[in-house]
Amino acid sequence: MSPDEFIDALWGYTCEVPMEQHPWFQGILQHRWSRSQIILGEVQHYLRVRTNPIFFGYIAVNAVADKQYGLMDVVLENFMEELSGPRTHVDIMLQFLEEGGISREEADRAEPAPGTMAAIEMIIGCCQRRSALEGVALLSFVESQLGGADKVSAKVYRELTGHYGFSERAAETYRLHAEQDVGHGERQIEVIRRYATDSETQEKVRAAVKLGLTAFTLEWDGHVQAMTGQREFWSGTAPLRLRQPQVRLPEDRRR
Repeated sequence: MSPDEFIDALWGYTCEVPMEQHPWFQGILQHRWSRSQIILGEVQHYLRVRTNPIFFGYIAVNAVADKQYGLMDVVLENFMEELSGPRTHVDIMLQFLEEGGISREEADRAEPAPGTMAAIEMIIGCCQRRSALEGVALLSFVESQLGGADKVSAKVYRELTGHYGFSERAAETYRLHAEQDVGHGERQIEVIRRYATDSETQEKVRAAVKLGLTAFTLEWDGHVQAMTGQREFWSGTAPLRLRQPQVRLPEDRRR
């Protein structure tokens, strides 16, 4: 499969779980959630985001180990945007919780919802045990859905600061997603286009992209679970496409 055809196929999987239609984001855009519910969801967001240094570190280590220095440049650029400077992404997340009257200590004691727990384990596990390219692929299409002036994060930011009346400081995490993730996603997808050129690598990247889409969908499920107290999982908007073998059973075993 050519690089362009492969990227198109990966976008096809992404369209099965359009972020904007997930109940967490849709509920904000349609004003279904209350301010207090949104704060509870953001606690779960914080619990996942505080693991960013762990999985970014694994991607960086694997890039060096595999001598993929071109890939390393992209990893470090994203790493520096997320984790360097006077305020890390975790610090900015805490600004939201502070407006809801929740301290860092209280947030750290909060229990991850089922979706949040699953997302954390899946993301860290992929980045630790798979190649740096697969770790980048896990993040790439999710971040492409988040970033951009007309994408999910920008729309959520406008509703949080407009309809819901949260301060710009509290909702800053979504403004940053809108500004930075468009670049993160584009750089990471370009890396996939550059390095995933043979069938074996493409299959590994395909699996990593699917894992990332599932992991982050589970994270957003965790936001909703924490708000509602219900163990519910979003099914997406399209039938699940799986490659499966054809089952052939002897006649006597079919009865």
